[in-house]
Amino acid sequence: MWRIINPINWNLQWKWIIWQVVVPILSPIGMSVIFVYLWESGQPGFVIRWPIIIDISPWALIFYSMTLIGAAMHDFSPKFPDHQALGYSLIATAIAVVLYAGFIVIWRHDPKWNPGVAVYSVTGGLLLASIGLCHQGAKVR
Repeated sequence: MWRIINPINWNLQWKWIIWQVVVPILSPIGMSVIFVYLWESGQPGFVIRWPIIIDISPWALIFYSMTLIGAAMHDFSPKFPDHQALGYSLIATAIAVVLYAGFIVIWRHDPKWNPGVAVYSVTGGLLLASIGLCHQGAKVR
């Protein structure tokens, strides 16, 4: 059992993780920080509001999850017959992500709606499932 949960044995594809997960999620934040500091250099009275800069909405994370799954399915489809459990898991996760995206769209119609901890928790869970399955798909290409 320890062998499965030990991170040393995970055989992580670091190049995939960096280009498919880290860069798409963190680069918009990094660019925002750079732009805000550049803007502030020409307008000293400008007040930086950090919650706006580091805000990652559930909608953005769900959209990213679906994009990641779509790209993974495109690359993984030739191997689907050999790895059906992974393929069906990707499909099931895609369905869950799309359904939750639909809920978010409906909730966003309420001008007073503000995503709470539960929304971020479900979104985070779907995101982690998407990343894990897509990473697994990248390993079998």
